[in-house]
Amino acid sequence: MKKGILTLAVLASFSSMAVIAEEAKTDGPDMADPTAVYAYAGFTYGNKGLDFEAMGVLTKTDTQRSGFIFEAKDILDSDNKPGTLGNDVQSRNFRLRYGNINTTNGLGGFVDVVAAEHPFFGNMVVPQAGPVATIPVGDDIYIWPMLLVGGVVAEDNTNQLLENAGKLAYAAALKAGASQADAMAASQAAQATADKQLASSKLSSEGMDWMTTTGTAMAYIRYQPHDDFFALGSIRHTKALAGKEWDEDIADGGLQMASTAWDLKLGYYLTRTQTITLFYSGDNTSADDKYSLGYKFAF
Repeated sequence: MKKGILTLAVLASFSSMAVIAEEAKTDGPDMADPTAVYAYAGFTYGNKGLDFEAMGVLTKTDTQRSGFIFEAKDILDSDNKPGTLGNDVQSRNFRLRYGNINTTNGLGGFVDVVAAEHPFFGNMVVPQAGPVATIPVGDDIYIWPMLLVGGVVAEDNTNQLLENAGKLAYAAALKAGASQADAMAASQAAQATADKQLASSKLSSEGMDWMTTTGTAMAYIRYQPHDDFFALGSIRHTKALAGKEWDEDIADGGLQMASTAWDLKLGYYLTRTQTITLFYSGDNTSADDKYSLGYKFAF
C-alpha cells in the first residue's frame, strides 16, 4: 500500500509540470526520434521503480552524428524478487548504447550492452550490435528497423547456487511466513532436487563464459500527427543462434528469457527541449508489465 501511494504521489507531481510549462516552444531536437543525437537527461517513475537516462554527443557534423546513451533501471532496486532457488536477485540493471547515423540517408550502426543479474546464473552482460535504417511512410509515420547479433556472458555460479539450494529455500520460506517445520521441509525438498541437478550438464555454466550467441530483429515505429504529440513504439524478437537456448526453461538447458518484447511511449512536448511521456512495456513471459511516467530535458 505504501509503495502504491508513493507511486501515485510521484506520478501526480510529474503531471503538474504540464501546468507550469508556459514558455514559448522554440526550435529544438527531434525528441521523438530514437536515432536522434543530442545531449539530454531524463527520468521515469512507475510500478517498477525509478529509472534514469542520459545521452552524450560524440560527433556532430552536417552529415554524421554519433553519441552514447546510459540508462540505469530501477535505481532503488524496489522491484527485487527472489531468484530461481530463492536467492536474492537485484532488479537494478544498467544499459549502455552507442549509435551513429548518417543524416543524409538515415543509415547507421548501433551497439547495445545490458548488464543485469540473471535469476539463476548470476551477473550477466548481453552485448549486441548491428545496422539501423530509417524508412519514412508518408509524413507522419517513420520506421527504424534493426538487426542485431550478440550474445550472453555470465559468471559461473551454478554449483554454488545448487549446493546452497536448501539454505536459500529455507530462508525464502521463512520470509514468506511459513513455519519452521514447513520451511525445513521445503529446504530438504529443494536440496534433494538440487543434488540431482548438480550432475546435469544442461544446468552447468562451467566453462561457458560466452553462454549463447543471439540474433535480434527489432523495429521502432513513430506516429506524429502533430508537432506537440507523438507515439513511439518498438517490438523485438530474440533467438539463440548457438549455445544455450534464449527462451527455453533453465531445467531444459536454456536461459529462460523473454523471446518477444514490446513497448509504447506517448509523448507531449512541454517545450521544444522538454517532454513528458507515458510509458508501457511488456513481454511474452509471466513477468508483470511496466507502466511509468517520465520527464526529459534536452540541453
